[in-house]
Amino acid sequence: MQKSFSLFTLLFCVVFLCSCANKSMTRYEELSEPLEKEGFSAVIKKVQDKQDKLYGSNSVFLYHFDLATLYHYNGEYKKSADEFEKAKQVYEDLYTKSVTNEAVSLMTNDNVRPYRARPFEVLALYEMNIVNYLAMNDVDGALVECRAADIALQALYQKDNQKTNDAGYLRYLIGLVYEMEGENDDAAIAYYKAAKAYEEEPTVLPAEAQAFIESRLQKAGRSDDVKALKFPHPNAPAMLPVYADNANGEIIVIGYAGHSAILGEWMLSGTYVRGGILNLTGKNPQTGNVQSLTIPFPATAVGSHGGTTISVTIAIPERKDVPYRTENFEVRMDGKNPAVRPEIYLDNTKHLVKNLSEERTATLGRTAVRVLTRTIAAQQAKKQMETNNVFLNLLTSVGTDVAAAQLEQADLRVGLFLPQYVRVTRIPATPGMHKVSVLPTNRNGSAVGHYEFTAKVKAGSKTVVIVPAIF
Repeated sequence: MQKSFSLFTLLFCVVFLCSCANKSMTRYEELSEPLEKEGFSAVIKKVQDKQDKLYGSNSVFLYHFDLATLYHYNGEYKKSADEFEKAKQVYEDLYTKSVTNEAVSLMTNDNVRPYRARPFEVLALYEMNIVNYLAMNDVDGALVECRAADIALQALYQKDNQKTNDAGYLRYLIGLVYEMEGENDDAAIAYYKAAKAYEEEPTVLPAEAQAFIESRLQKAGRSDDVKALKFPHPNAPAMLPVYADNANGEIIVIGYAGHSAILGEWMLSGTYVRGGILNLTGKNPQTGNVQSLTIPFPATAVGSHGGTTISVTIAIPERKDVPYRTENFEVRMDGKNPAVRPEIYLDNTKHLVKNLSEERTATLGRTAVRVLTRTIAAQQAKKQMETNNVFLNLLTSVGTDVAAAQLEQADLRVGLFLPQYVRVTRIPATPGMHKVSVLPTNRNGSAVGHYEFTAKVKAGSKTVVIVPAIF
């Protein structure tokens, strides 16, 4: 009777688990096409209408983060700022771990844990929210956000055991806001930190940013800081900051070009030699090459019985590129030539790859222990449920293996709408109304769209123009 009940329970679990798709996979599939064909407003409504199906209770941070990003692109800056605040609150609340969810994840998969955000997503939250306030001409609001961002940057260093999570673009934005507020000493400090952060980053300090940083440090009497920095451009446009000062105004174009990579599953199969090592092999979905990984595992990690072997299959997250057209922009003010090509201030895919690399060892170890423990438990369960009926034994064995396999899903959760590149340019402008034309271009330099903006510039002010060309 007990064996019959166990078999019924097992079959129920198989049917239930087979119906559970990875929400991360369905999210991009359901939203990517309408995003391009129907626009930001349509996808915002779809995200709200299908919150439970696409995000669920364990991805509340991502729900607010994705919604805030879409509102930002759609020019609804107040709504975007509100959603970023909600995402920020979820992130802070989840910093206290749920022991129950952690324990369940050891037997199932990482998707049952509440999503706590990757470091570069936390940085992106502050970056876009500062721009929200600048777009609303609320410099005081941007300043408050800058101070919160500075605290978040310090906390990320502590939380990640001194891993490098500094952010050149975010620190540059902070310097810009301090400069707009007239706090020149704080601006100089922030610009210096921005240049130092770029020294640690995969993205090179843009030549235009170098010119402004060098100019502001010199004006603040920080020549020694200039000498201490490793500027990458020997021929940066030194006259640009001077023109901007003389013109008494600037138009700052912040362009989001292309769609950052998301996450796909990398399936690896292999053999665990009890008391020794785990050998895994699988085709990397990013490179297309077959790669092998060997992980040492002591016997105590998953039981004893040295010398015997166990076959396992595990799934871990790997970068997945998605299609987009826009690589760069051509920016013209009042129809003037030549066009300005904004430089890359941030590459989100590089930050995603860096984060995956830093977490790979921990992810592999946690996943392997979970799968091995579950596999051993499944083998024991099959022995317990053996009967004299061959057909029933076969059904039990297959069902147990299917149930165990269905439990394994890589955690593919990541912000779905981050841009591939953030490109920025600062254009000197006289006070008055100006027409700003922006042509998004593909990697061959051909135009793939067209944006027109009217920018009002006041003496001593900076006007922000946002180009949401993530397609």
